[in-house]
Amino acid sequence: AAAAAVVVAGLAWRKLRGRSEEEAVLEALKRIDRAHQAPFSKPNELEYCAAVERWAVRLRRLAGEEISTTLRLGARAQHLERGAIPRKSYPEGRDPYLRWREAVKKRQGQRVEEILSDLASSLGRSSVSRVKGLVAKSLPLRPHTAMSKGGGSDSLQAGDAEMQCIEDAACLVFLEQELKDGFAEGKDDAKMVDIFQKTWRKMSRLAHEQALTLEYSPRMLGCIAMAIAEVEAPPCERSRSLLPVPALSEETRQVLADTWACCISTSYADWGEAWYEELCQSPGYADELGKVLSFPVCRAENIAKTVAELISLLPATEEDQTTALDIGGASAPKSHFAQLLRAAALLAQKQVGLRLRHLDPLRVALVAAACKKGAAGLSGPDAEKRCSRAWEAFSYAVGGQIAPLLMLSDPTEDFAGAVATALPTPGAVPCAALLAANGLGLVEMSLRIVQRKRQGTGLPSGGEAISSEVVVELGAWRSSACRAAGADAHAYCGFLAAAVFDTGGEERLARRARWTRRCTKQPLIVADFALRGLQAAEVAVDQVKAGARSAIGDLIAGGSLLLESARLALKMADMNLEGASKGDMEDLLQQARELHEHCETLAGAWHRAVGRS
Repeated sequence: AAAAAVVVAGLAWRKLRGRSEEEAVLEALKRIDRAHQAPFSKPNELEYCAAVERWAVRLRRLAGEEISTTLRLGARAQHLERGAIPRKSYPEGRDPYLRWREAVKKRQGQRVEEILSDLASSLGRSSVSRVKGLVAKSLPLRPHTAMSKGGGSDSLQAGDAEMQCIEDAACLVFLEQELKDGFAEGKDDAKMVDIFQKTWRKMSRLAHEQALTLEYSPRMLGCIAMAIAEVEAPPCERSRSLLPVPALSEETRQVLADTWACCISTSYADWGEAWYEELCQSPGYADELGKVLSFPVCRAENIAKTVAELISLLPATEEDQTTALDIGGASAPKSHFAQLLRAAALLAQKQVGLRLRHLDPLRVALVAAACKKGAAGLSGPDAEKRCSRAWEAFSYAVGGQIAPLLMLSDPTEDFAGAVATALPTPGAVPCAALLAANGLGLVEMSLRIVQRKRQGTGLPSGGEAISSEVVVELGAWRSSACRAAGADAHAYCGFLAAAVFDTGGEERLARRARWTRRCTKQPLIVADFALRGLQAAEVAVDQVKAGARSAIGDLIAGGSLLLESARLALKMADMNLEGASKGDMEDLLQQARELHEHCETLAGAWHRAVGRS
């Protein structure tokens, strides 16, 4: 019997040793699949790993390569016997949780090594060791953040490509399947945004592209957009305060809900295609907008889902937006409506070149498609009119969030193109604000030239300290004037949304007064900063003439722009104040009178100073 056992063992050994690599791989996959069906394995463990493997195959092919044996086995063995070490065997809390995770990963690596040990002669011992590292996740990742730092060839090779492929595949399975299986249930938007941020940071650019082709619910699509913007947008853009959203009347919000239900009665994609049809009729679609919207995530159904999410997020009152909400460790206003629009605008601007001049055709197509598809959801002789006004109001509520962001970052030519569109912003006040910003910049430049010449020639400093102080102030005023341009765009769009196109509700007059006040404050702010700059220019005339004669022309040009900016801004404020209730606007009326007087006094002093030059 002992001799027979030795013979059988010898035959088995020769059989194992004689396996081809292909046979060994098939045997390894069968063993891994059996292990996934162990009593302490998690439910659907085998299906999960098969999905990870499918994504790994797809990602390697998209990268121009076929999947290797080690990557296939490593992907198939993900989450191997995950329930073997129960979570309850460790205490509650984050640190114990992390220790439990490490223990699970370590055991999974050891377990797959054990499963493959007698196949090592066919697979190769180094391959078995590598599969162990892929399953235990002990190899370094190569996410997009690591690839983008440093810029050299070394940074491009940092990390392990196959380990990153498995991480990408796992993230894509999460986005594609686990979200549909109820993962987000019981988690608020802030939690989901935080989870998506962490997921996005772990993924490669190739996986990012694939993630944007997947199907999401309207809510998850909004959360993903906000998460991506938090990761990808420059810190200066992310840190900007969110702007108030016009609180549309209950009647208007109901019209939007009823007509939107009719719009998507067939499918989200059906309305999205209708929107694209309307957009194709706009001039320049083929040359510009078609390219802007060629981004994978901009497919028809996602456009419709974004609209659906925005409608659901419309605040009932402005007070609804004041509660703080913690997202990713930073306090932010509660208005997810504003957050979602800022995220979408930042991503579209960065990824596909969205510009302010594109906003009007996008808005017009929105209103037209909504009315064509949705008016049937209303009854009564004025159904089409009510539908149109509600969607016009909604479109300007959207524009009030996007226009200020795009306005402050558009190149000069794009800003001028946006002024020329039928969208009534940017109008006179943003133009006056940027006129003031340029005037302030010219005055600032003139004083900097004086400073540099004094430092270079060793001349007595004289008023240099004063000039340095003024230069700092001019820079701050210039930034404030630019922000006022965006603030006016927001105020005017809010006025159109809440007080012109939204005619419902007893509070309409209160909404009109509130947004008229906001529209009036901005030109007064612009005039104030322009006059501060003009006063600085008037004081600096003699100083520039003595210290940098070549800069006197720039100083005169700057002062002249500031004077015209102040006069234009005050004229716009006067138009808003005409017919306004004194009780609501008395303080602004008084401020306007004082600025007018100050403007004429400074104009006289400025002309005398220029005459001396």
